[in-house]
Amino acid sequence: MSFSRATVGAILLAGASSALAAESEWGLSLARSFDTHETDIVKLTYRRPLAPHDGARWWPQQLQLGASVWRVPDLGGATRRFDVNVTPVWRTETAFGGLAKGYVEAGLGVYLLSHTIHNDTNRLPTSLEFGSHLGAGVLVGPQATVGIAVQHISNAGIKQPNGGINLYMVTASYRF
Repeated sequence: MSFSRATVGAILLAGASSALAAESEWGLSLARSFDTHETDIVKLTYRRPLAPHDGARWWPQQLQLGASVWRVPDLGGATRRFDVNVTPVWRTETAFGGLAKGYVEAGLGVYLLSHTIHNDTNRLPTSLEFGSHLGAGVLVGPQATVGIAVQHISNAGIKQPNGGINLYMVTASYRF
């Protein structure tokens, strides 16, 4: 199955136009590869809550739009890559005995990379990639959060070799 960049761009713009209409949450994530400590990612995110869909519990609670800068080794040396991404996020928050409030979340989204990645440890042979993450954290006051997450990014078998990349992340966000 082949997607053109224009198709993916249209999907990202459609998600962006619906996301900019509600309460916002801005975030920053710093990520590093599990497999090799040579890949680093800095991601800026914007999230908005999603209204429940007919009371369905399976419906995601947030839509996240993101843009990232990658430092990744390539056969020609360390290079920069950029991405834009859209991720529906399922999140639940709970209180820990009145002292703090925490959250657990999961997301599955679409990433559009500026260039493919090919090196000895990581292979992302298409610009269209898919990302999944699991995370947990605590609320710091009524508006800020800090957390940790693990993430996997790959092309879901669109093109081989599909090595993917595994990352651990530190996240922070602020609700406006």
